[in-house]
Amino acid sequence: MEDETMNESLAKTASWPMSLIAFGFYFSLFFDPWGPIPRYFGWLLCIIGIVGLFILQSSELRRPVLDPAVKIIIYIMIIWSVFTTLLNFYGWYHFGKGVSNPLEAVFGLWLTASVVAKEGTGRFQKVWWASSVLIFAAYILQAGKVFDITVISNINTVGLYAIVALPMSLNFAVRRYDSRLLNVISFLTVVLNLTVLFLSFSSGPWLVGGIEILLFLIIARPGKYGLFKGLLIPLLITVLLAGLFAFNQPDYLGRFKREISQLLSFSGDLSEFTNRRWDIWEQTVHLISEKPFTGWGWIRYQTLYLMNELKPISGSAIPLEPHNMYLQLLTYGGFPLLIVVMGLMLRCAWLAWRKLKGCKGENKYLYAAVLTTIIAIMIYSMAGSIFAARQKIGFLFWALCGIAAALPERGKGSVQDDA
Repeated sequence: MEDETMNESLAKTASWPMSLIAFGFYFSLFFDPWGPIPRYFGWLLCIIGIVGLFILQSSELRRPVLDPAVKIIIYIMIIWSVFTTLLNFYGWYHFGKGVSNPLEAVFGLWLTASVVAKEGTGRFQKVWWASSVLIFAAYILQAGKVFDITVISNINTVGLYAIVALPMSLNFAVRRYDSRLLNVISFLTVVLNLTVLFLSFSSGPWLVGGIEILLFLIIARPGKYGLFKGLLIPLLITVLLAGLFAFNQPDYLGRFKREISQLLSFSGDLSEFTNRRWDIWEQTVHLISEKPFTGWGWIRYQTLYLMNELKPISGSAIPLEPHNMYLQLLTYGGFPLLIVVMGLMLRCAWLAWRKLKGCKGENKYLYAAVLTTIIAIMIYSMAGSIFAARQKIGFLFWALCGIAAALPERGKGSVQDDA
């Protein structure tokens, strides 16, 4: 009898680590775009909660939360990343900093799956929604020079954040809400998202954003109401806001004209069209050709560039990144790493599609958003990399992959909760 009482007590006590894990996860999700420090703090709380589960020997540790195929893929991804980085050992500092990149991706995916497999996706969507609206509003105020604040300083990061967030914004906007206020806020979320996308003044994200809208409409099929409220009205308002920004800020008008000119130059000099990235890619291909199977290990690309004494771009610039995820993965881990990461993304896309087809309620829009984002990032990765955006954006993408890969809690048929 005493043993039974003790076990019941431990089972109840184990709820505090789960609560701490959930709080840390949502804290890191909300504050991730503000920088790595808040996210790491949230993850620290999660790790404390996980340690608590080990101490209490909780059954939660044995509960499967990830799709089995995804679990196998991420094991291979980490083992191969560690192996190639040790094979090209540059010192413990470079090893730790390099391997932490894929580790963060895997941890973010697993952590999301652990939380939503337990409690569903409702709170996840609410936290994402609140965070994105805050970021959009803050960046627009920053761009309009209303307040002297800096939310995101790098234009490439602005564009990437806008395209990672756009399908989720559409997910919120095409739904029907009982509250009139929520209906207004939902379509204004898309307006803010599209405005930030415009203010990135980057033709790559513009193109990917357009593809995302088309993909979401094809995959989600929101109907006339969702199309009108979630897209047509926001597009009209965004065009008006973009016009105000462009014509009231001479600098913005010049940048807008430059991007349009770049888009129209597609048939001309490819180097100019890609903002000189073609030159970087040529140098990267040279690195890959030397170690096509194992790669050079996860090391800072700029350091690798200098170590191999490659020629500077445009005479003096040393690139920080190859600006192409596929070339980046080939550089760090050769063809095996590229195949594994592509397998992970494709598996998550397939799982999102399966959940979409099996969902009868409005939460199908969530899985349509997840699927759209994964496809969009695979397209964007031809001129950028989600691994290079680990500071502020990477966790958000891997969290969406975690939504796709999460298993339902034992005894339940899905992880679906409406926002």
